[in-house]
Amino acid sequence: MKTNLTNLIAIFILSFSVVCGTSNTAIAQSNGGGNNTGNGNNGGNNNTGNNFNVSFTTIPTLITAPATALLPGAKYRFSDVANGISAVVTIVSATGGASVAILDDNTLTMPEAFSPAITVPANSNGLVEFKIEYFNGNSNNAKALDTLRATAMDIDGSGDLHEIDALNLGTGAVVSYMSTTPQISVVQNGNTFTGTNIAGIEYTGVDTAAKQVMFTVTNKAVSSFTYWAGANNGYSVPVTRQKGIYFKGFNYTPAATLPVKLISFGAVAADKVITLNWITENEINNDHFEVERSFSGNDFSQIAIVLDGFDNGSRKNYALKDNASSLQGKTVVYYRLKQIDKDGKFAYSNIVIARMAAASDVSMQVSPNPFAEKVTARFNSTAKADAEIRIVNINGVTVQAKKTIISKGYNNVQIDGLSSLPAGVYVATLIVEGKVTGTQKIIK
Repeated sequence: MKTNLTNLIAIFILSFSVVCGTSNTAIAQSNGGGNNTGNGNNGGNNNTGNNFNVSFTTIPTLITAPATALLPGAKYRFSDVANGISAVVTIVSATGGASVAILDDNTLTMPEAFSPAITVPANSNGLVEFKIEYFNGNSNNAKALDTLRATAMDIDGSGDLHEIDALNLGTGAVVSYMSTTPQISVVQNGNTFTGTNIAGIEYTGVDTAAKQVMFTVTNKAVSSFTYWAGANNGYSVPVTRQKGIYFKGFNYTPAATLPVKLISFGAVAADKVITLNWITENEINNDHFEVERSFSGNDFSQIAIVLDGFDNGSRKNYALKDNASSLQGKTVVYYRLKQIDKDGKFAYSNIVIARMAAASDVSMQVSPNPFAEKVTARFNSTAKADAEIRIVNINGVTVQAKKTIISKGYNNVQIDGLSSLPAGVYVATLIVEGKVTGTQKIIK
């Protein structure tokens, strides 16, 4: 949802003692939030359960240094989010130049929701990562909630802008969303579920009746989880988007499940050819994949149909090479998968990017991103060589590394042992014969 600039200014004045920050955006719309006050039961006859898991209605307190306000590293405590429970929200990182304009805006969205306003620069794919932890009272003793339902709301957009929300509630989490109105693509990568707007339709305000742009993730015994919020902004000006996580479940009719679990999806370029590889697990009722390509990141067209992959236990490996003449002269190419079920239902994957780097013999794609326990580097090489992949933190320290001998052609190298790394931003670096040939920023 687009924010209302007048309301942003008013909110800023009223809450200056807690958070600070302004936004110079060129796009705004009227506030549709006036109907969303009260007990948060707008559209409540479709809600599962009668009470909120947690409610972010209190004013947050900055518990780190004042200079950290609204920046990565800042921590805020919300008291009494449930009986005897507080929540600490940490701004972990920001990518693509994204920033937090307002930490929690209770006027433009459901008051009980955690509702940050995120600013994304022009022509950028920007995300802000938040970690939300629950504690007994105002102590530092973690509190696990019996069941947590987190609903990402209002993942809408416009012709040149598509909002993105992602949730990681840990192992065993399940997702639900509508199947008949695919205005968002919901993809599972590890324990992270990412919803990306694909329809480019704008909705006024934040309304839980717009289930076609919502998804819910549920898990048990949750003491902390991770939330990413942002957008792919194709405009030539920065935009500020109102985001929101509503801690309540919803009935989606008809409900969709993910018929195919996508383990990984990557695209790497070498010798004017782009190789796409993806791995699935536990396919149920899958019919085929359609591979779509875009040179803008917005307008996709089908380039191939892939009927089946190669069995690898419970998994399947797929591969496709794109050497079309239309790639010549391009520097960046976007791809996504459209998975088609046997009954005609479909779902889109996340979008991956291949960079045509003519000056380099090797280019690399690392996934999943964000990661939890391990990452896989995929790349093509023009020759057999000694190589090393390093994971480097923001201080330039190598925190994990793996040496290997790579082959001419396609390579797939897994780097394990990352579960103990603290959340933050890292750089995966590919070194071939002593020279750095590829880097990619990754997030935990």
